[in-house]
Amino acid sequence: MKTYASFDGTTISYHELGEGPVVLLLHGFSGNADLNWFQPKIAQKIADAGYRVIAPDLRGHGASPFDAAPEHWPADAVARDQIALTAHLGEAPYATAGYSMGAISALRFHLLSRNTGRLILGGIGDSVADETNTDRNTLFRAAIEAAIAGEDTPAAKAILARAKATGGTLQGYLGALSARTYTPADLLATFTVPTLVLTGDQDLDNGSGPALAARIPGARYFGLTGTHLTAVIDPAFPAAIIADLNDGR
Repeated sequence: MKTYASFDGTTISYHELGEGPVVLLLHGFSGNADLNWFQPKIAQKIADAGYRVIAPDLRGHGASPFDAAPEHWPADAVARDQIALTAHLGEAPYATAGYSMGAISALRFHLLSRNTGRLILGGIGDSVADETNTDRNTLFRAAIEAAIAGEDTPAAKAILARAKATGGTLQGYLGALSARTYTPADLLATFTVPTLVLTGDQDLDNGSGPALAARIPGARYFGLTGTHLTAVIDPAFPAAIIADLNDGR
């Protein structure tokens, strides 16, 4: 993996694969780039289609540790890390694709920079347009705090297993939750880039995918098969991403 110094000096690690227009891939909460994009061969398929894949381990995850207390995380840290990454690369992304937390971060990245040519948003729906919605954060935080306290609950065991599998830390996860910011509907209405929303037919974890697409001018919706966790292994997921990328060339 390669590294760069982000806006506050934090070292962020990223994968690079292929040649062509830059496609930035942002993984989900408690994951890492390898688990979300490389193991399912999604990154390879995108690279084989003629693109330069850049896939960071997001701050507080995997090979980008950041264990500061939640109150010491900079606001919009993950989105600002992507702004620093594009400056480091010296090239704006042709497209930014994210899944779940990665898609939430992709929205923030574009809101702050207006510097990506296309947006591909997987695993999120219209609840991410509600800046007062804390339901997902509350569930995750409870699981993490239970694990830190040594409680023997299914949620605590699951988040510990996830951290072990991906190289993340519970403290890093808490910080990432604290810095997560949704993009309200009035700001989504200012987006002018081609946008594709993809969710599984059993995925309502972040609200309705079609309803989110309706909030972003000109956005399209494409339905996948599966839940929030399984839709990423639907072969239609990378195929839809590549079709959308090719549509803009």
